[in-house]
Amino acid sequence: MSEWLDSILQYSENEMRLLNFDKNGLSDVIIKFIKELHGHVGNQPVIMKSILKNIQDLIDKKPITLITEKDFVDDRCVRYPHIYKSGEKYYNDRAVVFKKSYDDPMCEYSYQGQKCSKQEITLPYVLHEEIIILP
Repeated sequence: MSEWLDSILQYSENEMRLLNFDKNGLSDVIIKFIKELHGHVGNQPVIMKSILKNIQDLIDKKPITLITEKDFVDDRCVRYPHIYKSGEKYYNDRAVVFKKSYDDPMCEYSYQGQKCSKQEITLPYVLHEEIIILP
């Protein structure tokens, strides 16, 4: 193992102990994941974080690759139900997300007012959410 990985694991074990994750087995799962991810990508924290973002999207059932015309059946995207075709245009009903902070896991969608969650998109399309912070 590398010095960098050793320091990350030591730091992580301490933080998870403070959360009592060491008592329910989550600490072991997380440490194993970090070690195995490092085994695949090495000392690449940016790549590791990018992979974690992809995992978050997969848990939320959000596509992580390009959406193309091949992903549509009867004008609906089969990979993400909030994307559809109407006439000759494509739309994402969840392109704009409203949150209380960037880290807030809860979000809202609005279909009225000046800034609407529904936005026209063009294919091929990479899913992207614009985040608007609520006051």
